[in-house]
Amino acid sequence: MIEALTYKKLGEFNLNAEIKEEGIICITGKNGSGKTTFLRAVSGFIKLDKGYIKINNYDITNLPPEKRDIVLVNQESYIPNFKVNSHILWGAKLKKIKIEEEEIKEAKELLEINFDGKVGKLSLGQKEKVALLTAVFSKPKFILIDEAFANINNKKEIMQNFFDLTKKYKIEIIFTTQDEKDAELANSYLVMENGKLIKIV
Repeated sequence: MIEALTYKKLGEFNLNAEIKEEGIICITGKNGSGKTTFLRAVSGFIKLDKGYIKINNYDITNLPPEKRDIVLVNQESYIPNFKVNSHILWGAKLKKIKIEEEEIKEAKELLEINFDGKVGKLSLGQKEKVALLTAVFSKPKFILIDEAFANINNKKEIMQNFFDLTKKYKIEIIFTTQDEKDAELANSYLVMENGKLIKIV
């Protein structure tokens, strides 16, 4: 479980957000409401003015991003010169995790990754699917997803298959979206308004 109480001065308002939910968590909210800043703070890419971030009661507030066992995925989380299969296994290789051929085949089928070539030449939706599977195979405790389902065709089915895959590897998810219908696939639904999280379900 991620337990986060984050505070950050943001222009006209403060990010003052708390989250204690588990499983698959959806956060919606208008552009500029603080969603991206919250995910970047939890993953370690923005320093808090005050507050804390804990994983399973372990305080990670002052740890660098690479020590948090969290992967942040956004629409630009790809390495353009990598080929698809090399990209998918990149995080796993960095962490010296062996992924079996059958695992790769099954996961690619679930996410409809039936293309190859350099990632930089793919469509936005294809890039997002490659980035998401790369995150899964690095097997972190958490994947934070910043609107990285937005350009995927057959989105609802792909999202469900992705969440089934993350459950298999016991990875928890926090994802942001502009589409409130995406919340139907989540265990918890929160809305970010002016830096504050409001629980809906």
